[in-house]
Amino acid sequence: MFEKVFGVPYYGLDQNGRLKPEILPEFFQEAAARHAASVGIGVEDLLERGMTWVLRRYRINVHDCPNERGITVKTWFEPQRNLMSVRAFEAFSPDGVGIADAWSAWIVLDLTKMRPVRLDRALPHAYFDATDPTGEPIDDKLPETNDGWDYEKIFEVRRRELDLNGHANHTAYLDWALESIPDESVSGYFPARFDAEYLSSARRERVVIRTKKTCAEPLTFRHRIFAQASNAETARIVTEWRRYL
Repeated sequence: MFEKVFGVPYYGLDQNGRLKPEILPEFFQEAAARHAASVGIGVEDLLERGMTWVLRRYRINVHDCPNERGITVKTWFEPQRNLMSVRAFEAFSPDGVGIADAWSAWIVLDLTKMRPVRLDRALPHAYFDATDPTGEPIDDKLPETNDGWDYEKIFEVRRRELDLNGHANHTAYLDWALESIPDESVSGYFPARFDAEYLSSARRERVVIRTKKTCAEPLTFRHRIFAQASNAETARIVTEWRRYL
């Protein structure tokens, strides 16, 4: 278990003085990176050995969209099937009220063979010694759908969105999904749930986000993200929105 307290910067608040939805995933990522580095399994550690972490599934449940200026994040992990590393998160306000929880599933990728590596062959004993049960099973994949879309938007992957692997960071995909919905469609709502499956990597290129409203209550959208040049699907995301109280 790893714990870190984050101060919410001024730019992390929206026009209503509430936490912007992309800030929590960034806090989760920072806590995970520090935890991994502390046991010698950070991205830099793996890159030195010709491997890296790749995110496959990610789900975030936001219980409240607070206006707190400090947030505590707890994170822990466990191996499953000797192939996936499942990492969980919880976020709390300064008075201990739960703000959000999250679940993610990662593989270790051999960069030469471009194939997953079994965890006991890739990671040191410190990884297994630091394991805490998450209680989260490996999820099924998000379904492939071909029933069209309501909105389409194109984004250019910016340099600031690239990670140590030279790929668009997973938080960028969530940002693209949110930005693909017109303001009037989600006025008075905040994104309360993200469910993402990452299929391939986007680099410095254009990506196309195709979005369809699938439910009015709860307000739900399905997003499919493609590399424009190759038309390869890079991610599938479902967002669910809830009214501000």
